[in-house]
Amino acid sequence: MNRQLFNIVRILFDPRITSTPARVLRELRARGKQRVPGEVQGELEGGMKKRNAIAFIRHWLDGELLSRHRGQWVLNSFLPPFPGIAFNRMFENLLSERRLSPVSAYLAVTAECPYRCWHCSHKNRRYGNLPTGDWISAIQDLHALGVSIIGFTGWEPLARRDLPELVHAASHGGAATIVFTSGAGMDAETARRLKDAGLWAFCVSLDHPEPERCDTLRGAKNVYSRAIDALMLGKKAGFYTMVGTVASRNLVDQNLHEALYLIAAEHGAQEFRLVEPMPCGNLAEESEEIFLTTDHVERLRAFHVETNRKGRLPKVCAFNRIEGPEVFGCGAGTQHLFIDSAGEACPCDFTPLSFGNVTQEPMGKIWAKMTEAMGNPRRHCFIQMNHKVISAHSHESYPLPYELSRQICAQVGKEALPDYFALVTGQSSAPDSNFTKGGEK
Repeated sequence: MNRQLFNIVRILFDPRITSTPARVLRELRARGKQRVPGEVQGELEGGMKKRNAIAFIRHWLDGELLSRHRGQWVLNSFLPPFPGIAFNRMFENLLSERRLSPVSAYLAVTAECPYRCWHCSHKNRRYGNLPTGDWISAIQDLHALGVSIIGFTGWEPLARRDLPELVHAASHGGAATIVFTSGAGMDAETARRLKDAGLWAFCVSLDHPEPERCDTLRGAKNVYSRAIDALMLGKKAGFYTMVGTVASRNLVDQNLHEALYLIAAEHGAQEFRLVEPMPCGNLAEESEEIFLTTDHVERLRAFHVETNRKGRLPKVCAFNRIEGPEVFGCGAGTQHLFIDSAGEACPCDFTPLSFGNVTQEPMGKIWAKMTEAMGNPRRHCFIQMNHKVISAHSHESYPLPYELSRQICAQVGKEALPDYFALVTGQSSAPDSNFTKGGEK
């Protein structure tokens, strides 16, 4: 029995992990509702032999790497560690009367940043600087919605001196917390305060394996060394540490993602997180040459799978693998949300459509409007497919107001479900023949 299979067996026989899913699914069945594939529901309720569940989970986890961190299992940073309150929430949300519930929410808690990054997604957005109380109120609303992961981003979240207070509000309310940073402003005292606040994960951005090139890409000096120092401070503090990279076409062509992976490994990171360039912010008007082709996407997916199969840390977490159409698809506005520095709630940090401001409306009401407009999880990234429709309104400041955002969602229409959700509902996952890139019919 290999290590991965052994770990799966351990998880299946651990009631701290399986008891909440089993209880929730029994109640859903009593209500006549189906939320997971039938064979999985049967297994979690004890109605099938363990080997059937093991076979299914092995298939799903192909190319993933389970690891341990501070007494919990971690699949990747897109899911909360387990067992734990945040993990249980994903299942307990199925009992709510909401059609959909968010798994994660990222908060841009400041518009301050010492860098001018090449890929910054916030160009042309309205800036804001909400006081501590407004952010804590928004976090409490997110807890009421059952959010499992709350990420703190910005511009540069470490620019806020009250960041540990915000992390404390999120973590002590039951969410797994992540700080996404360039590393600027990180020191031993900040690491200590974040640890005391209950921070789970710490992700440091690196754009290039060459320090001088990092400086150029971020418009500042000593970017690389600050990032490495921050990573080491996060590691010393006991956070689940990650290196994050925006993988441009040129970076993949030169195999620089492999060089960055080795740097992450050298410094003890537990995850190497790869995100694609997105057609928004600084890249909204970029030529197609910077964005990934289908071949580049497949190369990153293969890198994700092949590296993780080796069973060594850091694991690879490629965005286009995790949210591929064969698994869970794009969850913008249906499984995930983003709140910008002015309090505007959007489907994700790359999609500048607002469905309300958290200082003016309850988050529950905003989420209901967002999910109604966005529909269901999609097979493809919303902003990649529809950025031309949004950029047609670039004369207005971003994010676009609610009514216009709702109209754009109606214009681009729905998409076929990702494979997992199609399996659950019994619907087809075949691509919609009426759907084309850019939302054009």
